[in-house]
Amino acid sequence: MSESCIPNRREAKRHQTALRLQECGLRLTSERGFDGWTIDDLAASADVSRRTVFNYFEGKADVVLGPGIEVDPAKVEEFVAGGPTGGLFDDLIVLAHDVIRERTDEQLITSMREAIVKDSRLLALVHERLETAATGLVECVRQREGDDFPAQQARLLLKLLLTFFDHALDRTADDPGRTFTEHFDATVADARSALA
Repeated sequence: MSESCIPNRREAKRHQTALRLQECGLRLTSERGFDGWTIDDLAASADVSRRTVFNYFEGKADVVLGPGIEVDPAKVEEFVAGGPTGGLFDDLIVLAHDVIRERTDEQLITSMREAIVKDSRLLALVHERLETAATGLVECVRQREGDDFPAQQARLLLKLLLTFFDHALDRTADDPGRTFTEHFDATVADARSALA
């Protein structure tokens, strides 16, 4: 057996454990509400130790919502430099696709949506995360377009992007036969058509 395969197997096992913990956290949230379970309940449900849970997640919100929104730094650098297509809006959509690609489990996306819409605290946490991500992206847009580019306009573009995510989640719930990415692309296409 090649030694180079070992880190990949370890990484795959870590990913599977994190996914199992998140699935259990979402199930517990669906059954009991976000405040209706503890980390000990999660550990028992996933058949791991409490310590294992904290090796993967900082707290309950991270378990249910997954890791924060992250974009590959190389992609951000390319965006700030004016790429990959040269069109600001189109390049924001490319960045959005990168975020979606990181969260490819369709069932998990649907379960997350169901948990979030049922719990106002989770909804508030999601909005906090999105605001943090949006603030960083506003800065990237202004670096790319120059300081003269209005911050309000950059925020508007990002709010549109967040609306596309939200609408795609609704479409996914209504039509689970298509992937979230397909629904996101259809949402963007509908917006382009409506605004043309």
